[in-house]
Formats: sequence, structure tokens, C-alpha cells
Amino acid sequence: MTQAHGDQYLLFPEDRYISVASAIRARASFKSNLWLFDSPKNNKRAIIEGDVAFIHTVLLEGNTSVANYDINPPPVIAEIDGEVRQTTLDTIVYFRDGREEWVEYKRSEDTGPSRKGRAVPQLNAQAQAAARAGKTYNTRTEKDLLGKELLFDNWLHLCGSITRARRYSTYTEERTIKSMLDLHGEIPVSALFDSPNCDPGLMNAALAKYLQQGLIDVDLVNKLLTHGTVIRWRST
Repeated sequence: MTQAHGDQYLLFPEDRYISVASAIRARASFKSNLWLFDSPKNNKRAIIEGDVAFIHTVLLEGNTSVANYDINPPPVIAEIDGEVRQTTLDTIVYFRDGREEWVEYKRSEDTGPSRKGRAVPQLNAQAQAAARAGKTYNTRTEKDLLGKELLFDNWLHLCGSITRARRYSTYTEERTIKSMLDLHGEIPVSALFDSPNCDPGLMNAALAKYLQQGLIDVDLVNKLLTHGTVIRWRST
């Protein structure tokens, strides 16, 4: 690699630039955290407001039934108590089987029959707009994340692996994974990194891509992915 060629990977990639300042201004007096996230599934960077939304978004990356998702969808319009309201969903999820789900992320106290304040007209308007459009609508809260702590940790790591290698080919590493699994049936992850001329960064990315495609069977819900993890082809 020449110096000139290598320098392009040291500079901030223009195609990933996104203004954080504008998001902070739009947040106004609300105190939710802002997260910068590079989505492998969408192949772009986005700003996500709130911890609940961020964790749910990372988990979408590992959901093999999800093709992609839009975290900046256009506003939807509904009429509530004779008043026309415009509201913006947090996410529209597009599934591989053609289904579409409209999603709003909230803290649990802002959902259900006891909800108060600005969440009431917002959620009512979104539900009505979804019904009119014939779309599935759901609110997701921190309660939906119970038991998924390790799954989140695993996919946060795997997303980072794909993002860091996004400008490089992982063809060789993917072929290595395939040939070793075809030969042995199941292998510990460490065997991949012991293979000749292994580039650890590219191997991490290649493994993450296989997992994101749902091709490899491994328990990411109850255990952290480590070099001791045993992987095998997912049965069809």
C-alpha cells in the first residue's frame, strides 16, 4: 500500500460525516444521550437519540429477518380529536419477507394506559397513521431489552468489526471460514485466527458478516463471543 493510498484511511471519511451540533440543537432541553452509530446493515452513519433507541438499533443489526431499517423516516400525519397532527417515527423496519414495521422507542413510563404528557398525542397519532397505512405499529421500551444484555454487547462488537474493515475486502477470510467449517463441521473461533497469514481485523469482520447473514450457528444471547466460542454452519 502506498503512502498516498494509506492516507485516505487516516482521514475522516467524507461519506460518513454527520452534524452532531444540529442534533444537539434539535434536542433542546431534553437530556437524552446522543449516539453516533455506523450501521453495517444500512452502510451509513446516523445519530440516535436515547439509550433505549440505540440499544434496540444495534439489535436490529443482528436480527437476520431484518433487511434494513430507516431511522430518519419522513413524518406521518393523523387526525386526533379533530386536530391534524404530524409526528415522526423513530424507525421503520423492513423485513426480508416484505413486511414493514413502524416503531417508536420510549421509556416504559411513557407507554401504556397511564402515559402522560406529550407521549399521549404522539403515540395515538402514530398508531392511527399506521392503521390507515396498513402497517404494523409497535412501541419498544427498556423492558423489551431484559435478557438481551449479552446479545447487545456481542452485536456492538460485531458492528464495530464490520465498520473498521468496511474499505477492505474480506474475501480471503470468508473463504477461510467456509473451508474450515466445511472440513471440520465445527471449530473454535481461535482456529480462525491461527490460520496462516490471518489478518485479525479482517477475520473479525468476515465472521461478523457471516453471523449477520445468519449462516453461522452460535449462542450470542447467553454467552459473549470469544476465541473459545465454537461455531458451526446453521442448519436449514
